[in-house]
Amino acid sequence: MAATQPPDGAQAPEQPGWRPSPLVLALLTLSVAGMLAATVGAARMNGRSPAGPADATRLVPVPTVHVYPPGQQRAPDFRLTGLDGDTVDLTAYRGRPVVVNFWASWCRPCVREFPLLADARARHRADGLEVIGVLATNDTRARARAFARGHGGRWPVGVDRGGGPVGETAIAYGVAGLPETYFVRRDGSLAVRQLGELSERSLRENLAQIL
Repeated sequence: MAATQPPDGAQAPEQPGWRPSPLVLALLTLSVAGMLAATVGAARMNGRSPAGPADATRLVPVPTVHVYPPGQQRAPDFRLTGLDGDTVDLTAYRGRPVVVNFWASWCRPCVREFPLLADARARHRADGLEVIGVLATNDTRARARAFARGHGGRWPVGVDRGGGPVGETAIAYGVAGLPETYFVRRDGSLAVRQLGELSERSLRENLAQIL
């Protein structure tokens, strides 16, 4: 093991086993702690837990909810090609409350929340509620179509554009992980953003903001 070098301009102690001074140790500890905090913070900002040997892409399990005051933030418009070749245009639903759900067929939480979205859409049909899905770029239309039909998803689904792992629409919305859901008011402004799986309670509370 290489010997530790003393600070520049300092004489190495004559006794063997030289160790850094308490001040140097404190500075090293603060530096390591700062790098660790930055790594954890960056991972959480991206909607993921810090990478581990068994699961490097595990989403943060606790959903994050952000409520927007009325008229503060407009929902980014998008015009995408649907699973069956039709056009999915958010502006066409202006005047109606809309739930925009970012998902993928390989996403297990998406499987669990699909029935909740289907039930809410059916119950609030008289209110004009519509659900619009935005499919991740790293999924396929065939798999997504089979998934949606098998889990009661009868709403329009647009395939996000872009050659990378994150599509243009996801970038515009600032999507951090899947599933992620946005609740849009009738005037086109954002009401609620939820990162993570919807529960029956959270869906009900978020819908109350736009119905």
